[in-house]
Amino acid sequence: MRGNSMGLVTLSLIAAVLAATIGIGRLLDTLFYYVVPSVNTLTNDSVLMLEQIGQELATTLNTLDHPQEFIKNWPSQSHYQLTMVALSNIQLPQPLIQQVTSGEPLLLTNDDEFSLYFYMANQQSLLLIKPQFVSSQQDNGHIKLLLTLMFYVALVCLIWLWTYPLVSRLVQLRHSAQLFGKGQLDQRIKVGSVSYVKDLELEFNHMAQRIQHLVSDVKLLSSAVSHDLRTPLARMRFGIDTLAEEDNPKQQAVYLEHLSNDVEEMTSLVEILLDYARLEQVMVKIDKQKVDLNALIQNCVKAKNTLNHAIVWHMSADPMWVPGDPKYLQIMINNLLENALSYGREQVQVQLQQSTKNISLIIADDGEGFTQDLQALLKPFVRGKTAADKTKGYGMGLAIVQRIVEWHQAKLLIGRSQQLGGAEIKVVFPSAD
Repeated sequence: MRGNSMGLVTLSLIAAVLAATIGIGRLLDTLFYYVVPSVNTLTNDSVLMLEQIGQELATTLNTLDHPQEFIKNWPSQSHYQLTMVALSNIQLPQPLIQQVTSGEPLLLTNDDEFSLYFYMANQQSLLLIKPQFVSSQQDNGHIKLLLTLMFYVALVCLIWLWTYPLVSRLVQLRHSAQLFGKGQLDQRIKVGSVSYVKDLELEFNHMAQRIQHLVSDVKLLSSAVSHDLRTPLARMRFGIDTLAEEDNPKQQAVYLEHLSNDVEEMTSLVEILLDYARLEQVMVKIDKQKVDLNALIQNCVKAKNTLNHAIVWHMSADPMWVPGDPKYLQIMINNLLENALSYGREQVQVQLQQSTKNISLIIADDGEGFTQDLQALLKPFVRGKTAADKTKGYGMGLAIVQRIVEWHQAKLLIGRSQQLGGAEIKVVFPSAD
């Protein structure tokens, strides 16, 4: 996606430069010919007319005794310049000399001149006629220079119009990155509907969101470690001191059992902390494949049915495929089932619903349901208000579920079950079909 985006940026820049160059060039060419209409205005008809006039002048001058006097008195403001050149002074190729001496007019042109030669046999000379407006092309240099400057100015303006949105978005991205680096972790870029660097802006927002989650989790983990580890450590210290003063073997055994329970509690908490910390590194290693969610839930329900709860599993007759990692999907399902079994009274209901594009997993219980901020329950070490009195745990279940749901581009919806009256958690997966 990013490679395609940068390719489109490059192609659009090339297209903009080519369009600007060709378009402005054609426009200025048209303007030049409009401002200087004398350039290249000689048509075939005007050339034929000039040849006729020149032939008549050459015939007349050929009969005069002093043709130079006639040419000398020719009006200087005339549109045509007359010159009489001796045949011996003309440096032309022999075929052209033969053409003009045979009586045919000779037309010579280049970028700056337009010349007609006529032979006068009696004078052994050539009559040269030059249109004055053609020679005036050399006076148009300042116009050409002005139009050239206009071309480059217009080209720079058009390229600036293309690059300005890109530069402004990059400046905004740099500003947001600087503020984010200074600790404003809620800094995000407002992604425009049309942007050359839209993918880069989305990646920045995704990165910023992920870093903010990590920092928030670190704070929560630090708080949980300082709070939840302090209690068993205090009990262990008290137990060790009491054990050292106790001589009764039976009482010592009781204290040792309490110490063992405290060690197991600390070990469990440390393992949970380590597992949650590893979750942030798993996203780059997740192995997605087509998973039959129907069969995976069936295996998890069988394992949990050993508890003293009734799990009502509405199994589908057909496989339901979703893209995901079966190992982490199983962890997610087990966590949801354990929560429902822990907080439910007698019944837990599990079902799958399939639509055109999505497959939904719904797990509901008949407990008291959630009575506080639902988004807060998705954070690590956050438990329901009544959970601490009724069940053991550290409030990591839904936090782990939320992470796994995010990896699978699914949605986690928390609410109340209309049928059972307790909590209802719904995970909506994109279909793999």
